[in-house]
Amino acid sequence: MKLFDMDHALYVVQTPPDENDDTLINPDFTYKLSEAELVKFVRLRAANDALFTGKRNTSVIAWRAILKEMGIQRKMSTSQARKKWENLKKKYKEMKNPPPGVTVNPTNWQWFSLMDDAMEGRLNDSEAMVSTASLGDDSDFRPDRPRKRGRDSYQSEIEFLVEGEESRLSEETTRDRTETGSDRDEMEQERVLLESDRAALESERMVLEREKMVLDRERAGLERELAALDRDRASLEREKAAVERDRASVEHERAQLEKERAEMDKERAKLERNRATLERQRVGAGGDQGVDLNDTALEDGKLAEVEMETASIERRQKFLDLFEKLIENF
Repeated sequence: MKLFDMDHALYVVQTPPDENDDTLINPDFTYKLSEAELVKFVRLRAANDALFTGKRNTSVIAWRAILKEMGIQRKMSTSQARKKWENLKKKYKEMKNPPPGVTVNPTNWQWFSLMDDAMEGRLNDSEAMVSTASLGDDSDFRPDRPRKRGRDSYQSEIEFLVEGEESRLSEETTRDRTETGSDRDEMEQERVLLESDRAALESERMVLEREKMVLDRERAGLERELAALDRDRASLEREKAAVERDRASVEHERAQLEKERAEMDKERAKLERNRATLERQRVGAGGDQGVDLNDTALEDGKLAEVEMETASIERRQKFLDLFEKLIENF
């Protein structure tokens, strides 16, 4: 019997039964790896990670090379090896990143340290690299215990191989779709993250724009206040100049008052002298009985005039004193 895969269509060519023909590994039987084999299994898978490119059938070829290197190619199938590796990875992720609220001690799992080295790239040993150039034919990956079969058994084997191949193709197609869906999900997540970042940047830009508007309003208010202060300062300068002019005028008036006071003092002294002269003349006139009455009346008129001028000077003196006090208070 031979199988041909042409454009993803499976063709079965029946050949006469051969007593030396071996069946493929029974998928219902799982080979249990020993501890030493498990360590070698993980080391070989980690060291040959570059062989698992994700392209079609590359994982089958890589797993065949690893199983042949371990010498268990007749005991474990490639799908069983892949499933074993996926289970180890799943257990490692559960131990390393447990769900929220769950406390897990990774050291309780004996293979955690080995898997941690493998996942972190510390087992990329070039000496553990395998070659896919000399894998041989399919007979190298069949059970080491041949058994005879009749025609019915042979027919069932054909059906089993066809179903297995169809299952493998379906599994690979599902895996390809899963990988494509995973890539699409990652791209969608990246798009969502980019949209979120863009929205955050837009929000920050709007906040900055509002802050800029507030700052512009504050700056305009400060400029208006500065202009008002400049106007107030100019007004104060004008008032100061007016006060200076008023002070100069007051000083000038004070000088005039001082001058008038000096003149009044002179006139007062003159009037005092005239009054004294008139008093002496009156006294002399009283002693002389022959003095003419007209002269006496004249002297009395002059004395009255002196008294009036003296009273006027006194009033002016008081006015000048009051005005001087007013200037001082100003």
